[in-house]
Amino acid sequence: MGTRKESRTPRQERAKATVGAIVEATGQVFEQRGLERTTTALVAARAGVSVGSLYQYFPDKQALLAAFFETRMASDLALMQQVAARAVDASPLAVLRIVVEETVALYRRDRALFAGLAEVLPVIEAVPEVRDGLERSVAAMAAYVRAHPALLGDRDPDLVARLMFHTLRSALFQVVQHSPEKLDDPSLPALLYGALRGFLPPDAG
Repeated sequence: MGTRKESRTPRQERAKATVGAIVEATGQVFEQRGLERTTTALVAARAGVSVGSLYQYFPDKQALLAAFFETRMASDLALMQQVAARAVDASPLAVLRIVVEETVALYRRDRALFAGLAEVLPVIEAVPEVRDGLERSVAAMAAYVRAHPALLGDRDPDLVARLMFHTLRSALFQVVQHSPEKLDDPSLPALLYGALRGFLPPDAG
């Protein structure tokens, strides 16, 4: 998949709304049909625009998918940051538990999207915008643990953040892809929290 190269930069509110509708429609079509059966024609029809209008902003399917996943990852990261901000008075471990619970809730709510994504994960992760989004998420987690030294001990914050982020993400993708019914297991958040807790010092507060 190539890097997103938009044919025209939206400058007016109407153009921005059109781009937003196209990006949202891309996610809806991908969720319903998967990668191979997602086409620019289907996305244009779902967005209520002509194929010609779509091509004014996105030259191909790869650009559409890159835009959607870039937007989605930014939205998911913002959600987790908002969750952490609302729990500002909680202990760092309590915040970790809340973030795990909210992440599980996110996968449960959008399970069809994540199921489709799990089938083509290596392809999607090769998209530069997606790679950049993953790195931003790791950096945000590293910044949080760096701000709470009790979570680290003598551990490298960047290593801790990378391991925790990708452990949580990989575990949930495994469940979605191979045992989707287990996504509703009430013990799942606690199991995932326990796995992440293992990366932190025993006396972390």
